Amino acid sequence: MDNSVLIDVRHLVKTFPMEKHNFTALNKINLKFKTGEFTGLVGPSGSGKTTLLNVIGSLDAPTEGEVRVLGQSLDDLNPKKAANFRNRYLGFIFQTYNLLPVYNVYENVEYPLLLLKMPAAERKKTVLQSLEWVDLTDKIKSRPSQLSGGECQRVSIARAMVKTPKIVLADEPTANLDAENSHHILQTMLKLNQNLKTTFIFATHDDKVIQYLRRKIRLDDGQVVGDETITNH
Repeated sequence: MDNSVLIDVRHLVKTFPMEKHNFTALNKINLKFKTGEFTGLVGPSGSGKTTLLNVIGSLDAPTEGEVRVLGQSLDDLNPKKAANFRNRYLGFIFQTYNLLPVYNVYENVEYPLLLLKMPAAERKKTVLQSLEWVDLTDKIKSRPSQLSGGECQRVSIARAMVKTPKIVLADEPTANLDAENSHHILQTMLKLNQNLKTTFIFATHDDKVIQYLRRKIRLDDGQVVGDETITNH
């Protein structure tokens, strides 16, 4: 496999059982993603964007086909190994932030490193660096309830990036934000993409996100109907 190919999706089918028949959410998807991409899965609601993101992130399993991430076939991972794989190599950003309300900002960002059993001194340095990336070092002791929506999303970016993952999967990350906060969030992610060569893949139908993308993969009815590289940035 080409060393620059981080994700290889082959003949991917995903169906969900319904009352009288199966619903096909993804239908024979073939895609490759390379190191350092800033890519969006775009299309109307129900087109399969989030399902594809979840399969790539090993949060859901294919019905047919194969997905290889960092050379690892996800089929070969049992639930425990899949969780370890996600913890080590993948970052996730969701529209609902998914922050732990009883933890402050520092503790929320530190949490993935505790799962990796990183030593305390290294952990502290890494958390502070991650919060510096998103300009939140002044909010270390604040809890999520004391933050704005934009600040909560920046904490979730710091938490996703604290392990310096190879790949970040972002599902509608600006859905709950106004235009100003959305642009701040996207500029932060673009900076991390450029400086750290982290590959970002978004599921979105937000025009504010789409204008930042370097590649647009258009889905409709569970199929890829367009794949465009944008070169005018």
